[in-house]
Amino acid sequence: MITYDHVTKIFGEGQDTVTALEDVTFTIEKGEIVIFLGPSGCGKTTTLRLTNRLESITRGTIEVNGKNIMDMDTVQLRRQMGYVIQDIGLFPNKTIADNVAVVPKLLGWPKNKIQDRIDELLTMVRLDPEIYRNRYPAELSGGQQQRVGVARGLAADPEILLMDEPFGAIDPINREEIQDEFLKVQEKLKKTIAFVSHDIHEAIKMGDKIALFENGRLVQYERPEILLTQPKNKYVSDFVGADRALKVLGIIKVGEVFNPEPQNVVQGFEPAQTVLNIMDQKKEKFYVVVDQDKPVGYVTKKMIKYEKGPVSAVAEKFPVHLRKRTPTRDALSYMLMHDFQTLCVVDEKNSFQGTVTYDDIQLKIRESYAGEEDQ
Repeated sequence: MITYDHVTKIFGEGQDTVTALEDVTFTIEKGEIVIFLGPSGCGKTTTLRLTNRLESITRGTIEVNGKNIMDMDTVQLRRQMGYVIQDIGLFPNKTIADNVAVVPKLLGWPKNKIQDRIDELLTMVRLDPEIYRNRYPAELSGGQQQRVGVARGLAADPEILLMDEPFGAIDPINREEIQDEFLKVQEKLKKTIAFVSHDIHEAIKMGDKIALFENGRLVQYERPEILLTQPKNKYVSDFVGADRALKVLGIIKVGEVFNPEPQNVVQGFEPAQTVLNIMDQKKEKFYVVVDQDKPVGYVTKKMIKYEKGPVSAVAEKFPVHLRKRTPTRDALSYMLMHDFQTLCVVDEKNSFQGTVTYDDIQLKIRESYAGEEDQ
């Protein structure tokens, strides 16, 4: 989708030159969010600005859908790329609707199509059009203004979205919320996104891949879990931090580690004494009780030892149910908080999907780090 081929950017002339980017090569695939990560002055924002020709390339090429951007009309190139920046840049004298409509108006969209698009996007970023459409930027909070900035970037339905630290100026609580909302939007839209950040936590949460820069060079380009578990060198290791294992837990979802066919599951109508015999035979201490595909709770041998009725009569509810998209970090936290080593995984309808255990999570972490031992 976007290919950077030996891209170099040098500012200045003669002896007063600064190499901002040197021989950078990588590709962003269609539908991916790629985070350009690194400290100030490392070349990440320069790379972004070269992509829509806000800066000119000194050497190398950038291609979009197989076309060299230097062979494309600059205005047309920029109009097919949404652009969202940290300072937002909303026009203070225009309403929210007019701010969102800037590019569609330039493209000559019909008025009714523009109005429909404004309402669609404001709804998507959780700003009620009836309430916010005719307000001005000064009447909105910083987080709300940033949502408008995202809506404006998406207004013309571009294939590509360029984002330069878009949530950097927002307080941590609102930043977490808008990141979650943006990822939900991305699940539906599948845009190709180049996203500048200096925050490793944001990068591993938002990115399908991370391009880590240092002094104008691309040091490592990998999926977040590979960057964390198999850092290329000391710079990468130091940048991602000593708590890499905890960060990995935030990336890996329960759906990647859970057991969809656990053996320690029993139907709620089974007689308690029958279940007790099974537990004795299989040397199991813990059984999940399911009724009509819904998890009822759990039982131990001690709980059913004297029970004469169905096992569901004495089953105790789990303190929490997990979803496949739940981070394993949260699953592990629940296990430690409630002193459980096994929890149920359910779908949106609360139907039983399987179980996840402490050992399942531990095994996944070991597998993630397996490649590091060979380096």
